[in-house]
Amino acid sequence: MPVSLYEEQYNALRALLKSLRLQAKLTQVQMAEALGLGQSYISKLERGENFVDVLLFARWCDACGLQPGKVLHKFLNPPPPADR
Repeated sequence: MPVSLYEEQYNALRALLKSLRLQAKLTQVQMAEALGLGQSYISKLERGENFVDVLLFARWCDACGLQPGKVLHKFLNPPPPADR
C-alpha cells in the first residue's frame, strides 16, 4: 500500500529532478553546494528518503538553468502517448 496518496507522483518528480541534474551535468556534490545542502541530502532525496517541497524544487530548477514554472507545467501536463 502506498505511503502517500501522491507517492507515484513524488517518485516521478524525484526521477525528473535527478534527470534534470544529470542533463545539467551537475554532480550531487555540485547540486548540494548550489542549494546550500549536504551531498547526502541530495542522494536521499533522489532515492525517495527526503521530501521535495516547492521551494527546493524551484531552487533545483534554477541551479539547472531552468525556469521552475516551465518545468512544473511540463511535469503536470505530459504529452499524450504516441499511437503505435
